[in-house]
Amino acid sequence: MRYSYKEKEVKLNRREFLGFAGVIAAFLWTGAYTVTDLIVDRTKYIKMRTAGLYQDDEKQAKRQSHHNQSLLNMYKKMNFQPLSPMAEELFHTHYVDRSVL
Repeated sequence: MRYSYKEKEVKLNRREFLGFAGVIAAFLWTGAYTVTDLIVDRTKYIKMRTAGLYQDDEKQAKRQSHHNQSLLNMYKKMNFQPLSPMAEELFHTHYVDRSVL
């Protein structure tokens, strides 16, 4: 019995394969570049927004909460003073040191 072996015919030659791989690589690179560009734009926007908020805050005459008229009105309405035990309980957060846990 004689064994005859015939290779399958290759549909792409080397040059076509490299061209096809190059197109796929360019497509993936463009997508990665676009995503990176969007992240950079978002970061720039956040930095610009933060700078704008700080700039607006500097323009305010009263930046301290105990000089804020709406907060003082609320204290008067609720009948307690700034830095009183009730104000401390309602408005101040408590720090928990989680580094020792």
